[in-house]
Amino acid sequence: MTDLRRRLATAIGRIPLFDTHEHFVDERTRLAQAGTPHGASGILSYLHYVDCDLVSAGLPAELRPESRASSGEKREAFLRFWPAVAHTGYGRAFRIMASDLWGVDRIDAGTFATLDRNAAAFPKPGYYRTLLRERANIARSCRVVWSGSPTYCDLDYLHPVPQFDHFATVASRAHLRALEAETGRSIHALADLVAALEASFDRRAAEGMIGAKIFLAYKRTIRFEQVAAADAERIFYRATQAHGDTPVGFAEAKPLQDYIVHRIIEQAMERGLPIQIHTGFQNDNANFVENTRPTHLTNAVMAYPRGKFVLLHCGWPYADEAVAMAKTFPNVWPDMAFTYIVGPGSAGRLLGDLIDSVPSNKILGFGGDYNFAEGAYAHARIARETIAGVLATRVEAGDIEEDDAVALARRIMHDNGARLFGFPTLDADGAAPATG
Repeated sequence: MTDLRRRLATAIGRIPLFDTHEHFVDERTRLAQAGTPHGASGILSYLHYVDCDLVSAGLPAELRPESRASSGEKREAFLRFWPAVAHTGYGRAFRIMASDLWGVDRIDAGTFATLDRNAAAFPKPGYYRTLLRERANIARSCRVVWSGSPTYCDLDYLHPVPQFDHFATVASRAHLRALEAETGRSIHALADLVAALEASFDRRAAEGMIGAKIFLAYKRTIRFEQVAAADAERIFYRATQAHGDTPVGFAEAKPLQDYIVHRIIEQAMERGLPIQIHTGFQNDNANFVENTRPTHLTNAVMAYPRGKFVLLHCGWPYADEAVAMAKTFPNVWPDMAFTYIVGPGSAGRLLGDLIDSVPSNKILGFGGDYNFAEGAYAHARIARETIAGVLATRVEAGDIEEDDAVALARRIMHDNGARLFGFPTLDADGAAPATG
């Protein structure tokens, strides 16, 4: 490593990350879950994302980590397919966790028992501070709150970004009863549904919400048409007559979904909240990625110039579309969450394209997108290495001065996200402001 690259790596390592997108729970809940079927109880519970590559490599679905197969069968299946995925982005993050956190440099049959034991023992009281703040240097993380779940995050390491998709996907009386129970409101007309959505926004805002997320890309296209209230209301009344086992068909319900998504955007916009929208590649092994193209959102972005639209994952593999939209529209922010583990090389090229084309005060440079804090640590390490490499190459080529490269890194790694979500930016010395 040259002196220049060493200096840049050191400087970028000191920049606190504003983490725009995570799924992991607060430490108290995580420690309570440890040892349960859904908690950290060994190496196979840490295969978030890796299991998708394992399936792509040929792992039978009945042997996935969450299957009912015996632990021995799953262990043998993992070891058989691990060499095929060890050098993907997902595999690289897993190897970082194994080496840095669990003290095992090579993953094979001979080390599996040690790795399993060390991984199960890793979560301990106070480890979020050690892992996230001190080792990963992550100042804050935005955490997705699933539809209908409690808003609570610890408001130190984690800040809530709830989804409201379940208001849009009403398709039966059972769905409406669930919303009535959640909101404490009667819902008999479309106007009642919109009022319940507004009340839900009010409650979550009072509980610390810093943004809203739209996650519908896993279920349908993200082109949300402008729909007349009368057309949406016809679908709503069909839903009020539908039983839970025979709901309105999803495709038939699209006008109602589109109508409510526009109301979600309006509610977020009225409160000045960013709207995170899943674009691009999805987790798992059976999705229609073409539904997630960023340009599907053009009509919504143009309809709400005061909205703050965050294109999560930069639409990869349609990243050029995200770059073009962020370059064109002042109300669009490209977010590189997830991209460094999908492919570190492609993330580096994407970052270069963003620097070339998009104003640098809009680029959101990191989101871990993991179900556990250990994954955020590993992803942060990959992101820092990628960012440092991209900027070092530009300094070496004479395209940017070294000091300017560090200033650019501060913007994309921390200040842009902090400013967008309503937090202080770094001080003059590059230190993160006090949290809590």
